[in-house]
Amino acid sequence: MRKIRLSIAQKLMFSLGLLVILSFGILVSAHLIKLYHLNLRESELLSQTQSMAYIYPLTKSLDQTIAKLDKLEAIMVQMRSDQMQDREIIVEKLQKLLREQPQLLGVYTLWEPNAFDGKDDAYRNKNSYDDDTGRFIPYAVRKDGEIQLHALEHYEDQVDGSYYQIPKRSKTFSLIEPYAYQVDGKTILMTSLVLPIMDTQGRFLGIVGADLSLDSVQKHIEEVRPLGGYANIITTENKYLANGSNSELVMQPYERWSDDNELEAMKGTKPYFRYTRDADGSGTVLRMFYPIVIKNAIWHIETVIPKKNMLTEFYKSLWESLMITAFALLFITLMMGLLVRKIILVNIHKVVQATSEVSFGNENKKLDIQTNDEFEFMAKHFNHMIDQRKEAQLLIEYQSTHDLLTGLPNRYAYLLHVEGKVSSRTAMEDGHLALLFIDLDRFKVINDTLDHAMGDQLLKKVSERIVQVVQDKGRVFRFGSDEFIALLENVSHLHQALHTAEDILSGIAEPLRLRDRMFYITASIGMSIHHELLPGTGEQLVKESDIAMYVAKKERNTCKIYSPSMNDVPKKEIMLENSMLNALELGQFMLYYQPKIDVKTGRINGAEALIRWKHPELGMVSPLDFIPIAEKTGFIIPLGEWVLYTACRQMSEWERMGLPRLTVSVNMSMIQFQQKQIVHTIERILSDAGIRPEQIELEITESIFMDNQEYTLKILHELQQLGVKLSLDDFGTGYSSLSYLQNIPLHTLKLDKSFISDIVSDYKKQMIFKSVVVIAHNLNLRVVTEGVETEEELRVIREHNCDAVQGYIFSPPVPAPKFAKLYMDHLTAEA
Repeated sequence: MRKIRLSIAQKLMFSLGLLVILSFGILVSAHLIKLYHLNLRESELLSQTQSMAYIYPLTKSLDQTIAKLDKLEAIMVQMRSDQMQDREIIVEKLQKLLREQPQLLGVYTLWEPNAFDGKDDAYRNKNSYDDDTGRFIPYAVRKDGEIQLHALEHYEDQVDGSYYQIPKRSKTFSLIEPYAYQVDGKTILMTSLVLPIMDTQGRFLGIVGADLSLDSVQKHIEEVRPLGGYANIITTENKYLANGSNSELVMQPYERWSDDNELEAMKGTKPYFRYTRDADGSGTVLRMFYPIVIKNAIWHIETVIPKKNMLTEFYKSLWESLMITAFALLFITLMMGLLVRKIILVNIHKVVQATSEVSFGNENKKLDIQTNDEFEFMAKHFNHMIDQRKEAQLLIEYQSTHDLLTGLPNRYAYLLHVEGKVSSRTAMEDGHLALLFIDLDRFKVINDTLDHAMGDQLLKKVSERIVQVVQDKGRVFRFGSDEFIALLENVSHLHQALHTAEDILSGIAEPLRLRDRMFYITASIGMSIHHELLPGTGEQLVKESDIAMYVAKKERNTCKIYSPSMNDVPKKEIMLENSMLNALELGQFMLYYQPKIDVKTGRINGAEALIRWKHPELGMVSPLDFIPIAEKTGFIIPLGEWVLYTACRQMSEWERMGLPRLTVSVNMSMIQFQQKQIVHTIERILSDAGIRPEQIELEITESIFMDNQEYTLKILHELQQLGVKLSLDDFGTGYSSLSYLQNIPLHTLKLDKSFISDIVSDYKKQMIFKSVVVIAHNLNLRVVTEGVETEEELRVIREHNCDAVQGYIFSPPVPAPKFAKLYMDHLTAEA
């Protein structure tokens, strides 16, 4: 629909006329309606606040009393259980409780005949709190500012002894309705809070209770006057425990102002209020019901406030509002002439101001004119010109601070972000600053085997997963090809940052499908934490987390927190990397052998060859330290060939020594399987060493299937045709899946030592272990369990028909001569 176009003068005249006609009615009616509801709401809140000033201390006092009674009951039951009953101690505790709770009138306990200590005959009329029955019935009561001790009376009477009879029948906490009780001949109106005393078989032993004086409660309730109203306390059976308007109604039935259904609807377990008629029908009152929950019973405090008392401020403000409105209309009339003259000048001033600020470099200045006339038309053109200029600048700035592939901020943006935090001094107010340096494991290998377009898609998917985990806990940056940074701000506890790192690792590790291919990506994370953000902290965080990430790379798919001791790690890594080739040439690498034991016969039926490095400066270097470096640099290929050749040569040497043939297993790296001539290389090594293929067992892990499953399966089938045995190693870690077992041409399934952790005491783990063994046997696979260290573990493994075991319970990995002696001793013992 086309807009009606009016001139500036026409708009001004129409606006001012409409303002004069409508202003009075709108202002007066809207203001008065709002004022009415606002005043009513303020009065409701004020009355609730004033009421709660009494309700909260009362509720707290009753809760404390119940807690004291619970404690006293527990003490008496424990004394009875321990056969250490002492009436004098309990009487002293009754007096102490009464002194600590000044709001109470009295405290007492009453036990069934001979239920307390079985000595009722010895206490017949012995003390002031004993009667001729000798039952334990002390009553500590406050009178004239002193605490006196009496014996409870009328407790066997069904009416006067309701404080005893009711809990005895119900065997639960009882809130006794108001009743009259005589103390030294003086009648006192009171109510009681009574707990039953039960033994462990649920038999009733007696009661412990406390009395509240209705006179004391009445005095306090009469002081509660919210907005000139009054308050009442209503019991469970709808009687007045206290009445703020008429004390004569105490213990009388509640005065009904409606039917029972409406009353019960308001008496719930939550505060409730509504406007109703007064009991005498004279006007409208606000009734507010507040529940006081005492164990399994409920009292209610009712506050009654006349509505007219709540609107006193409204009536006062009404006259003031009318006067203000009159002056406002007069003022508007005077302003009409000024508006007509100045409305055009104001828009012209806006144009001049905007153009001046833009000329001085303020690119954010806009012309805000929405008048549907010539000024608005001019403002739109001006703003469009500014927007185009700003968009061009933003594009240039974005490209300089963001990674174009993933859309994430880059390293330059990270530095700007940290510098901004330092200069504004707003960072680190609520906690620490944690930086996670995330590096994808083996991405270079994956990227080299794919086209770069698919590699880019992988990076985008991974970046999306990282951002999804971090969300509003921090910011994510891309630093390099496969490096990302997650900057977490205001980290209050270390476990928060660790939890985020674990979530990132889990998110990245989820299988990823691209072009009908599955990829399994993992990452290594280094973490650095600083409390103070100073100049240079940003670069320090990156440096430290990079070092920690380098340490995490040795284990992969894990997170390491930076410590100063890690500064030496890169130096050690460089030393190892530079000396690997010389170590191979100088014979510093050696093979250790760990025996495999047949579970049924106890014979050694095989061994695993494990590489060790005796460095001239560092001593024995763990494979965990140098294998990741070898895989990263590609040195794992000649090193793996050396391991296989050395193991085959050693087997030939043992055969010349007259030892029976053994099957020796050798670990194969995933990178070795990427070599196109791997089958030919293995065949050549076996031929040179003079070893039959069936004497060698190649141990592979599920990681070799992460990239190109079809190619890997082809290689494995060629190795099977060659006669080499295949073993799936470390089953039970990583992405262990039984689905692999039906596709791989395996001979052996090797269970990781984590598979049997706590298996002796964990029945579920035993059942899982048994199931895997059964499935493997059904697939014609032998099962070998690693890491067996105790006889109990061996017993469980033997019970579930595992074929072979390997672990320190028999022997650690040992050098070849020691293994030969161990094998010969074993054969001699069998003979």
